[in-house]
Amino acid sequence: MRTFRSALTAVAALAAFAGVGVAAAPAQAATNCTDKGHKYLCQYGITTTQLDNGTTEEFVVGTDHAVWTNWSYPDGSWNGWVSMAGWVQSPVYIGHFPGSLDYFTIDAVGSDGNYWFRLRSTNGSWSPWQVSCNVSPNAPLCP
Repeated sequence: MRTFRSALTAVAALAAFAGVGVAAAPAQAATNCTDKGHKYLCQYGITTTQLDNGTTEEFVVGTDHAVWTNWSYPDGSWNGWVSMAGWVQSPVYIGHFPGSLDYFTIDAVGSDGNYWFRLRSTNGSWSPWQVSCNVSPNAPLCP
């Protein structure tokens, strides 16, 4: 648990530091791109990670400003886009924890200007969206 809390604190600190650059960036015109049949906001790009079993997982910010994910199967096919909800105004960032590529957070700047994150457990389940531990240090997933 101490490793988890230390890693989560490091991810939160990195997210807070990265937020300085995001907040200072000028507004960009929303241009839509398409990936595997799904429209997303081009300026936020596609964030990709590889899991321990070789699965590739992608994250985009949809035209609805929700985070969307899609993942590959061993035969090379893709699941199809699934909404992770939320409303974000930045790219999706990934923070891996030591020991497993399957255990990571995604985070992005929400409509309130704060970093929000979701935690992916090694079994593939996701926590609900939670505001950064810097904003709410007593939240459930905070050290």
